[in-house]
Amino acid sequence: MKSYKINILLLIAFLINCNYFSQESQKDFQVWTNLESEAGINKRWMVHVQQQTRFIENASTYAYSYFDLGGLYRFSRNLRFTFNYIYVDKKRVDISYSYRHQFEGYFTYRKKIGKFVFFDRLLGDMQFKDYNADAQGNRLRDFYVRNKFTVRYKLPFKFTPYLAEETYYKFDGMYYEKGFNRIRIFGGLLYNLTDLWLAEVFYMMEFNHDAKTPTNNYVLSFGIVRTFFQ
Repeated sequence: MKSYKINILLLIAFLINCNYFSQESQKDFQVWTNLESEAGINKRWMVHVQQQTRFIENASTYAYSYFDLGGLYRFSRNLRFTFNYIYVDKKRVDISYSYRHQFEGYFTYRKKIGKFVFFDRLLGDMQFKDYNADAQGNRLRDFYVRNKFTVRYKLPFKFTPYLAEETYYKFDGMYYEKGFNRIRIFGGLLYNLTDLWLAEVFYMMEFNHDAKTPTNNYVLSFGIVRTFFQ
C-alpha cells in the first residue's frame, strides 16, 4: 500500500498546480475512440490487439490513429507483462501525415481490497518517426517511461467507476525537454456487457509542458474492451 499512497500524494500535488499549466498553455478539446481485445492462447499467453482514433481542434479534425498488435504473458493472477508493435498515422500542422513505428513493453500489477481494485502499470516505449523519410528517420528515439495508477470501485448493476493518473518521463529531448513533461488525469466509467467485454467512457485532462508549444488537452473517449484482467 505504500506505493499507492505515494501515487495519491503525487496526484494531489499535481492538481494543486493544474491552474498554472492551464494559464500558460494552448487548450484543445478532443474526442477519442478505442477498440481493444485480448484473446487467450493458453493459461499463460494471450494476444493483444488495439485500434484508436483521435479527433482534435474541438473534435473537428481527424489527427491521429494507431493500431497495435502484441503478446501478453501472465506471471500470476495479478501480474502480467505486455509487449506491442504499434503503427501510428499522425497529422502534421499542414495537411500531410507523419508515420511512426513504436515499440512498447509494460508490467501491470493488480490488487483487490474489498470492492476497490488497484492497478499500477509501468510502461516503456520508443519509436522510429518517418522511417527512411526524413534526416533522422532511421534513429530510434522518443524514449519514454510512463507510470499509470488506477483505482476502481465495484458498483451494483455491472458499473465500475474509476480514477487514474499517468506520468510521463522522457529520456530524449528532441521535441519535449528531458524529464517529467506530461501528466494525464482520468475519470471514467466501465460497464460489463459480458464477463469479458467492457464498454468504457472517460474524460481526461492532459497537460503537456516543457515543450516547444505547451498544450492542455481535454479529452472525451468512448471504447469497447475485451479483457481477462478486471
